[in-house]
Amino acid sequence: MSSQKQQTTFGLEVGPSISPKSKLKIEQRLKLTVMENKMNRRIFVGAAFLIIGLLLTFDNLDIFNFDLPDYVFRWYTFLIILGVFLATVREKVGAGITLIIIGSIFLVDRMSDYYYWDFYIEDIFRLWPLAFVGIGLSLILKRNRGNDYEKKNIENDNDHVDEMGIFSGAERKVYSKEFKGGKLTSIFGGTDLNLVNADLAWGTNVLDVFILFGGCDIRVPSDMNVKVKVTAIFGAFSDERKVINENDANDGKELVIKGLVLFGGGEVK
Repeated sequence: MSSQKQQTTFGLEVGPSISPKSKLKIEQRLKLTVMENKMNRRIFVGAAFLIIGLLLTFDNLDIFNFDLPDYVFRWYTFLIILGVFLATVREKVGAGITLIIIGSIFLVDRMSDYYYWDFYIEDIFRLWPLAFVGIGLSLILKRNRGNDYEKKNIENDNDHVDEMGIFSGAERKVYSKEFKGGKLTSIFGGTDLNLVNADLAWGTNVLDVFILFGGCDIRVPSDMNVKVKVTAIFGAFSDERKVINENDANDGKELVIKGLVLFGGGEVK
């Protein structure tokens, strides 16, 4: 008699004859694990912003005097912080690293004046051939992802959103009947997501928002089941729908809006 080994994932048996119920539980637990990891990163970055903000406030009120150099409070330091946030929390590694590099170049240039280093920003332009190295690595890494990965993203493109409005605006209309959530980022800009002609996938669908000195509008049908669980600091995010109709057909489908608002605002309309 031949026997097949059963593997376990999250305490559930997985094998060639896995049941749909077990598969659903595994997918739900995987989704929960991913959400928890992202939330941990968000808490870390949020705590860093909170501590920095409090320390700077104490310094301004002369409660504590840190005597920080003037190069700390410059636009390029903001680029570095924004780059770290994009790379770690929003998983925009390319954009994040680019901002970190640009900010670091100007930071080092300013520090060289402060500490009398022999550094000139013009020397950076001698490294322009590294752009070809970056392009080559990007093409190689993209190729190694494989066709299955690319096809999956194309097929599910309209089921998820990932829009960013940084010093600009971003608009997206979704017509999917299996919308599963995604990400919206507004930094000194705005994002507008239109779900009026969309329907939700079965289960809980999470839309993650981050707003920093910006705004976000999410337009949904009047009968869509929406829960807002956004943390707002010196800002607000609310459900402003005039009419909310209950529809039994939407039982078991919900859109949960989570995230963080700092000095900005968002609305569900």
